[in-house]
Amino acid sequence: MKNERGFSFLEGLLSLSLLFLICITLLPFVFSMMNKLSDGKKEMIGYRLLYEYVEQHPISEYPEKENRLSQGIQYELFYEGKAGSRRACFRYEDKQKCVQ
Repeated sequence: MKNERGFSFLEGLLSLSLLFLICITLLPFVFSMMNKLSDGKKEMIGYRLLYEYVEQHPISEYPEKENRLSQGIQYELFYEGKAGSRRACFRYEDKQKCVQ
């Protein structure tokens, strides 16, 4: 049973369909991972900008809201709450994060 003619048409078609099935299965996971990575990067930039804002404007000064643009994204930095329980917050896109 020596066959030196190479792969048959059915073997090639089966290999191609398995490769296509694997790509279709993994593609949504890759896009989901890329979206989570992008969201994490935006959040990290927001926390960094908030850190700089808090260093420049101590909580006792009652500073105004400040807007900063970083990598094409608008971040709004501000303090929220009453005296004694104020939190430093930032808002970008439709998300808001606060630190006490």
